[in-house]
Amino acid sequence: MALFIRAEGYAMEINGTEILDTFAEAFPIWLSRVIITAATKEWAYKAAVEATGFATSKIGCPCEAGIERYLPSQETPDDRAGISILICSEKKNMRSNVAARISQCILPTPTVSAFDGFPDAGSRFYTRMHYFGDRYEERCMVGSRRCWKIPVMEGDYVGEERFGTVKGIAGGNFLVMGKDQRSALSGAEAAMEKITGMNGVITSFAGGIVASGSKVGCRNYLFPMPASTSHRWCPT
Repeated sequence: MALFIRAEGYAMEINGTEILDTFAEAFPIWLSRVIITAATKEWAYKAAVEATGFATSKIGCPCEAGIERYLPSQETPDDRAGISILICSEKKNMRSNVAARISQCILPTPTVSAFDGFPDAGSRFYTRMHYFGDRYEERCMVGSRRCWKIPVMEGDYVGEERFGTVKGIAGGNFLVMGKDQRSALSGAEAAMEKITGMNGVITSFAGGIVASGSKVGCRNYLFPMPASTSHRWCPT
């Protein structure tokens, strides 16, 4: 990698592509990691997709969330196929976000379980999942993990209800530019192929690509809005 300096900032050249390191929006956030396992990788994926829905941006969604990566059976608590997801929000809202997505999206999916992906985190919370068992639930162990067995119509849902949360960074981005829409989109898709499956990274927008940035509030409407789109042009 060749590194050289320009007046407006730093620039890198990787494989013949010049990258100007001038600006990337970023802000602190809290993260929780949920490991979803199932009888097959396909069912783990279906649950992960449901659990990370409506979670592209904190501007209008309850949280940001996305699939981190596939997990082979040797990396999961119950030795089944798995997928890890990351849920990002303010710390005060983390418990409600994780509890809602496990109870409403993961628990109803056939054969699945949910486990804490940050077992060594110092900050922890309870989701109180066992109440869904209506006093028919039972404590159980999966390896060294304390879990609950909740009866459901297909058999039992087994999972943890205590999860950890750690500090992270959200909002990192880079611009992909091209001579036309097609070439720019192809470049963004190629970048996503490299990012997908990286540890500790999610891309919460559809396909990992966002068509527009945003600006705080709006300029031309009187009613309050948290944000509005950035434009190709802006009248003076």
